[in-house]
Amino acid sequence: MQFCGLIRVIAFEHRKSVLSKFASEHDRNGKLTFYVDTEKSSSTAVYEYFSAKLSNMKSSDGEAISLLHPKDRDRVELLLNYIEDGDLRRWNLPNTKAFNYGLGEWRPMLNYFTNPHIFEQLLKISPADLISKGNSYISARHSSAKGLLYKVFKLRLGRGLYGECLGVRADGNSDLSNEIGKELSLRSAAAGLRPIGAVIYMQRNNLKMCLRSMDPTTDTSEVAKAYGGGGSPSSSSFIIRMDEYNQWLPVHQPRSH
Repeated sequence: MQFCGLIRVIAFEHRKSVLSKFASEHDRNGKLTFYVDTEKSSSTAVYEYFSAKLSNMKSSDGEAISLLHPKDRDRVELLLNYIEDGDLRRWNLPNTKAFNYGLGEWRPMLNYFTNPHIFEQLLKISPADLISKGNSYISARHSSAKGLLYKVFKLRLGRGLYGECLGVRADGNSDLSNEIGKELSLRSAAAGLRPIGAVIYMQRNNLKMCLRSMDPTTDTSEVAKAYGGGGSPSSSSFIIRMDEYNQWLPVHQPRSH
């Protein structure tokens, strides 16, 4: 990175994965400053940094300078709280996931060079509007996922070693695997099987299996790891050979080829 003239760059970061990169950076000109706080999102850190800078300044008529107009402050700070809740994966605020979906349409516009009016636009964003849009999006995805559950079948996880659950083929609809799997998990538990939903689809000539569970005591990753995959207890995936997959199907279930 090169600096010239009087330019000074201040960088803010909250991701733990980049701490080592920042630590290895060397700024010989003293014009590059890093602020890293893994307990605070970068957007919040930027807001607090420049708010504090302005609080020590006075306008030409002696009035205190504020980064935001008082009528906008509560709304913008709530917006930042929601962003932080999602960035740090805390999920403490109500409807944070819906908020994140609603915010998604703004992400392509978050570039000052291609959208010089972005700052004025961001000041007008309403968290309530984003949550409403996000909930509509989530509801639509759930409806689409349920519409694909008309061919549910029983699956013998690991040829029965890990019990049985409900599964479904979702070729062409892999983007809905999370929603489908969660709904299958509930149906599987209601059917007296393991509370796991298995979503199977072709991915680049490979057969992929995604396991989801809504039960906090169930670990789907034990199955995935046994077959070279991985993930978390509630969500895991792996590639499975077709001949092996056929061994997981009940005897009366038509085999895949």
